[in-house]
Formats: sequence, structure tokens, C-alpha cells
Amino acid sequence: MTEVHYIIASNPNTPAKVLVKLASAADHSIRRQVAANPQTPEIILEDLSRDEDWDVRLSVALNPSVPLRLLESLAQDEQASVRFGVAENIDTPDSILETLLEDDCPYVSHRAAITMAGKIVKARVS
Repeated sequence: MTEVHYIIASNPNTPAKVLVKLASAADHSIRRQVAANPQTPEIILEDLSRDEDWDVRLSVALNPSVPLRLLESLAQDEQASVRFGVAENIDTPDSILETLLEDDCPYVSHRAAITMAGKIVKARVS
């Protein structure tokens, strides 16, 4: 049954009420798929942004529908991999990326620089 739940959780056509139920699954891989699903309701993303499993929080950071306030919070996460995800998200505002440029983890600061450079190139092309 877990494999079916994993597939359902990752499907962008899954109804929100089903995603809400799957968000509380004991299996972190299912919660991770819910956190990555762009159709997951904001209130559930908020809960998952505080998940004990950093991989779930990383999926929230990479979700294209993640609200700004959660990106701000996740940019301060204790786990560098989560901050890296915020730095990698092309929708992360420049103000947050600028803060991440000063991150103690060189991988995070480097990723923030790459994302900012990508935004500049994209703006020039557009």
C-alpha cells in the first residue's frame, strides 16, 4: 500500500483532501512527496516545513508553490541541505538569496550565487 500512497502523493492531480491525509503518513518518503507536490495546500506545507525529517523540509523548500514566509523560515533551517534547497529554488527572492550568500556552509552560499546569476541571465534574455 505504501507504493500506491507514494504515487498518489506525487501526482499533481491528487485532490487536496487526499494530500492532507497523506501528509501525516508515518513513512517520510510519502510526506516528502506531499511536500514536493505543487498542489499541496499552504497550511500543509507549513506543517511539513517543520517536519522532523530534513528531506521533507527540503522538498518544501523546492516546491514551486512554497509561500515566501516559509522560504524565509527554511532559509534559517539548522540543516544545510534545507538551506541549499532554498538557495536552489529559482523563486526564492533576491533578499533571501543575498542572506544565503553569507551562509556558513560553502555549498549553500555557492548555490545562492549560482541561482542569483541565473536570474540575472534570465532577466537579460527576457
